[in-house]
Amino acid sequence: MKKIKYIYLLLLFLWAVQGGFSQEKSWGDFDFKIKAGVNIGGTSPMGIPAQVREIKSFNPLISFSIGADVVRWLDARWGVSSGVRFENKGMTTVARVKEYAMRLRTESGEMSGLFTGEVETKVKNGYLNIPLALHYRALTPLSVHAGAYYACLLDPSFTGSAYGGHFRQGNPGSESNIGMAEPSYYGFSSELNRHDVGLLCGVEWDVLRHLAASFDLSWGLRSVFAKGFTGVSFAMYNVYSNFAFGYRF
Repeated sequence: MKKIKYIYLLLLFLWAVQGGFSQEKSWGDFDFKIKAGVNIGGTSPMGIPAQVREIKSFNPLISFSIGADVVRWLDARWGVSSGVRFENKGMTTVARVKEYAMRLRTESGEMSGLFTGEVETKVKNGYLNIPLALHYRALTPLSVHAGAYYACLLDPSFTGSAYGGHFRQGNPGSESNIGMAEPSYYGFSSELNRHDVGLLCGVEWDVLRHLAASFDLSWGLRSVFAKGFTGVSFAMYNVYSNFAFGYRF
């Protein structure tokens, strides 16, 4: 139901903006587009931590995005843009780890310690994204852009499991090992950072008069985990590409 509500809000926004600029003469130096596309990438640490010995599988989920952009062209070459986009960012991955600090849920409650074995991680987060970029029109049908973005987390989902190994609790000399042949689960959806900021860059090509294709790369600068989070011992960041088509009014 949340996702349907966000789609309704976006459609209302598009209707209001399109109504205000419905006449060709009203556009002037403004370029307005509605866009739909897919995000492909991952939520990952910067570099592979020493505890991760092998990435056994990585599946960047195809996550959809829909939104609107407005570019204000300052002259024939330069412009600035902003907009709004509702999007998902997701992936699944399986890794073989050793002495991997984490927090798990069991039948008797939560436990923290060091896990050795295999860990599966599933991420699928929904964001409201607001980009701000500077554009340069290199050729008549082609422009490049770079800037920053702010994103608000609307629909969090960060879950996974650990299995095929053992879990060590306690201090050195008094620790206990727990065999974990069957999966034990974790869920950090409620402990994610509600705000994300990062850098972006991309290119856009005017395919037809009213049709444009774009490619963007965004790189998060804030960990997806909230401050004070201890469920995993390292920070993770959103690094995703977006392929989209836009309709120009």
